[in-house]
Amino acid sequence: MKNLDSIVDRIGKSIDDKDKVREKALRSSRDIIISCRKAIQHIHQDHMKDADNHIKQASKRLVKLYDITQDHPDLYHAGFVENAAQELVEAHCLYNVMQGKDLPDPDKIQTTYSSYLMGLCDLVGELRRTALDSIRTGKPKKADEYLDMMENIYAVIIRFDYPSGLIPIKKKQDMVRGMIEKTRGELAIASCERRIEYRTDEFRGMLDRISEGKKKTKSKKKDSDLDIDDIW
Repeated sequence: MKNLDSIVDRIGKSIDDKDKVREKALRSSRDIIISCRKAIQHIHQDHMKDADNHIKQASKRLVKLYDITQDHPDLYHAGFVENAAQELVEAHCLYNVMQGKDLPDPDKIQTTYSSYLMGLCDLVGELRRTALDSIRTGKPKKADEYLDMMENIYAVIIRFDYPSGLIPIKKKQDMVRGMIEKTRGELAIASCERRIEYRTDEFRGMLDRISEGKKKTKSKKKDSDLDIDDIW
């Protein structure tokens, strides 16, 4: 057992090194998530230049995050690394959608395929928010377009019926379906309210015309009932 101490020292050093990598990776993943959330906020505020800057910063940090964890598979595939990648996918996809561009390619933005699919699921939530904002600002056609995008994404992600060990997407699939149904119902209600408002305005206008017609009729009647003797 003369070599016990040397073996344990070597193991201890390896674990210490991994712990340092883990701490660095955690900080990096938090920075990525913060940058992506700021980007999404700027997108909804229509500050596209600021959003683009945050997305670029997050992209560079994600590349570095993958680099520092690639020698440690357990860290590379850890939840916090995947979460950071998903946030980048969500922000990048939303940015492209709002700019009228194609979705970013996962290979070009250097994310794993699983994180890309999960990020697409999260994108649906932001599209829902945008659809509701469109209704609020009187743009029902745009709201319908965003709902169509949500449904297109759902039609794609339900193809992936794999065990959670391969890709834990089942919960997000259910979440997306629920958001689509809720959004469809809210848009239907908004559409009914618009029709009721239109019909109400139309009916009010008709009543105004009838009232105006009655006034004119009464005025003519008074004119025709004038007695020439009374005038003299």
